[in-house]
Amino acid sequence: MINRDFTGKRSKSYRTTDAVAEIINLAIALRRPILIEGEPGCGKTRLAYAIAEELLLDQPIRIVVKSTHQAKDLLYRYNALRRLQDAQKAGNELAQHAWPYITLELLGKAIHQRKRCVVLIDEIDKADIDFPNDLLEVLDNLSFEIDDLPEAEHVQCLEQNGFGRTVAGDWQAFPIVIITSNREKQLPDPFVRRCLYLHLCFPETAEELQDIAERNLEVDGVSFNKAVVAAAVEAFREIRKASIQGEIRRPPSTSEMIDWIKILHWTGQSPDDLRRKSLLPPYWQTLFKNQHDLEAYPASAEAGGSGDHP
Repeated sequence: MINRDFTGKRSKSYRTTDAVAEIINLAIALRRPILIEGEPGCGKTRLAYAIAEELLLDQPIRIVVKSTHQAKDLLYRYNALRRLQDAQKAGNELAQHAWPYITLELLGKAIHQRKRCVVLIDEIDKADIDFPNDLLEVLDNLSFEIDDLPEAEHVQCLEQNGFGRTVAGDWQAFPIVIITSNREKQLPDPFVRRCLYLHLCFPETAEELQDIAERNLEVDGVSFNKAVVAAAVEAFREIRKASIQGEIRRPPSTSEMIDWIKILHWTGQSPDDLRRKSLLPPYWQTLFKNQHDLEAYPASAEAGGSGDHP
């Protein structure tokens, strides 16, 4: 039986489609990680927060992957340097043991706490090629070994730290694991096969974009005019269309749109200000994030000038 607890509609600042919500619910039922791809700013990271919000869970445990990360770096840390420093102090008997210098890291804590939570592993494609498969082994078993802890110290570590050489989670409270990728490198096939996959697309309709904008403005306490939001959304759609058809490397996405609409409200723009020149409206420059796109966009706007009004 699949519990369709996540709807994608109950978050204060985020909405998604029924198809995306269905994949989330299937992944929860199957106890599978969810691999999410999509253009920057499409809401990959924020989806994890929406899931936690809807399901009344704590804030997601967010892990930002670095190129130097190994899977065990997400599980525990053995502070060998501190142990060496302590060993040089007279009378420090703790340094004779490894257990005082072992602490659980974010994913290790999430497994050890044995309660339902959302774990967000952001930008997994930045890591070494072995990282995804090593991570998958941990998630498949919902347990891991602390290799730096001698077996002879297992009981003492368990008594003092609350965990021993083997750390195991609760299968009845399997964490909801969200993994994002920007496709900087291809992920291993065995890893991808064991995940459920989502590709987040840009919202297709003006209604969806307006709903997203208004939810975020309300959460941030911005007093807004619906007519301004509607005109801004229509202008934004024209700008994005011209960007995609032109030579823009990074077309603006929903995150840029929300910030832009806030600026329009703070500066007192009217719907007429936005309709008068929809492809080059006030503060259009804030929608682009690099010099190439800022310089290239006016030409794209001119080429797509059907959206402009004299």
